[in-house]
Amino acid sequence: MLRRSPHPFALAASALLSLACDAPGHGDDEAACVAGAGDGSAELDLPLAFAEGWRPTPAHTDPLVTHRPETVVCNLDAWGEEYGLFEVRTAGCNYLSVDQALAESVSAGDTLAVELWWQALIAHEPATAHLAVLIDGALAWELEVAVPGPSDARRLEFVSPIDAEAGATVTFHLHNHGQNSWTLASLELVERAASCP
Repeated sequence: MLRRSPHPFALAASALLSLACDAPGHGDDEAACVAGAGDGSAELDLPLAFAEGWRPTPAHTDPLVTHRPETVVCNLDAWGEEYGLFEVRTAGCNYLSVDQALAESVSAGDTLAVELWWQALIAHEPATAHLAVLIDGALAWELEVAVPGPSDARRLEFVSPIDAEAGATVTFHLHNHGQNSWTLASLELVERAASCP
């Protein structure tokens, strides 16, 4: 497959600043445990999914099947891996649900992060795009974006709501109205929750 040169927006997005949490103070042991206090050795940045690993989610296993339109048109050339990133072009895909095996185990309370960007969003009429990550069928993260709208790039941290072993199903969901381009750059395990004695 021929590879395009990286889009200038993708190059600019690579300079995103990560959201940072305030360093925990030196409170009592219980507070420190809950806050995940420590020397930073738990910070990991481990990939939970890979751009080339996504596969279409069958309708009967789609965890957000109620969002699914009656007719799904999603051409195989409208989504896929490009330069190690996962790109979706909604001109050829009116609804996307893809999944793969979770690369690392996660526990409730672990800090996860999603990094993504999109080009200027176009639609004939105002609408809302919906993006989501689900782990083992449980909603872990979602974002709504107004369409039409400007291009943007974000790195967002969130807390895992569940325990899941490596090999569990992780799902990426996207639907919007209009001919737009979206990029999922990464889904990572950032930091494990502190374990209390």
